[in-house]
Amino acid sequence: MLFNLSGKGNYPYACARAKAKKSLLLTKDNYPKLLMMDLSEIGRFLGETQYQAEITELASRYSGVNLIELGTSRNLARTYSDILGFCTGDLRDMIEAYLCRWDFWNLKTILRGKYYGASAEEIQEDLVPAGKLSAEHLNSLIALEGNTEVLEAIRRKEGLCIPDEVMTAFEESGALDPIEDFLDKIYYARLLERIRPTNKPKKLFVSFVKKEIDVTNLRTLLKLKRADTPLGRMCDLFIDGGEELNLRTLSRLAGLEDFRQMADELSNFKFFESISEGLEEAKNGESLSEVMFELQKYLVRQSERFSHIYPLSVLPVLDFLLRKKIEVDNIRIIARGKESRMDLDVIKNLLVV
Repeated sequence: MLFNLSGKGNYPYACARAKAKKSLLLTKDNYPKLLMMDLSEIGRFLGETQYQAEITELASRYSGVNLIELGTSRNLARTYSDILGFCTGDLRDMIEAYLCRWDFWNLKTILRGKYYGASAEEIQEDLVPAGKLSAEHLNSLIALEGNTEVLEAIRRKEGLCIPDEVMTAFEESGALDPIEDFLDKIYYARLLERIRPTNKPKKLFVSFVKKEIDVTNLRTLLKLKRADTPLGRMCDLFIDGGEELNLRTLSRLAGLEDFRQMADELSNFKFFESISEGLEEAKNGESLSEVMFELQKYLVRQSERFSHIYPLSVLPVLDFLLRKKIEVDNIRIIARGKESRMDLDVIKNLLVV
């Protein structure tokens, strides 16, 4: 059904542009070829694709894995900025709210960099200015003396008022965990507030965000339950707003006797079939990596399914944003694996394709 439940946004134009950009993404056939290349060959290959501008610009200063990682990150930021630039109306509002995750990512990167004594250049290399905060503004934050000054500057510019108890916990412990936990929670709270579910596609967008919160909470639950983290600490980290896993349900799961019992309980949820194989490995004491990748694939399948149902809505744009991020992650996984001399089969199993 090709109908535009759009409201004020330029949905047909934006969806057409997103579809054109999606056609430039690497195909599944490209990844086996990349796995057979060395780092310099991967860099040259990327220089002949949509990453050409960034690879060419950086090639005189960087090489190997550094060139690949920085080039793909900058291309991701430019691509997301392009998407936001050609969206208007309520479509732009929703996409901007979704992309604000990169503002919080960059803020956490700056805080961590200052915490560990990284240089300004090292911090800048890890930034992805794909949200509202420009590269210039992010650089101005990096130039500030310490994390307290960074947080105060963000409060003034973005109205991000960090609760007194969070600031007290940060100042008394010196650890960034309370700040980072708060930023994760406030991002999703603001995003859900910005999406007005006035039609079916927007309701599906809300549903997708809630599924993403479920996945985020489930990753936290699996990791912390495996590590025998105290119940109170686990509950402090959960994000409100999930579709199947509300805070009460998460607290109940976290309070179960052991990891195996908790994993068995997950069979009662809709997402279980998508993660059952990886979860079985985790129950048998193996790595959590497989179930984590299954969770990521689950989200990708959800976005793709929604985008086909409503091709003139926010959903195809969202689908492209996700797939672009996955492509960049896959390229960086291959590059890091090559640098670490990992077995090709191991690298291949880490890719989301």
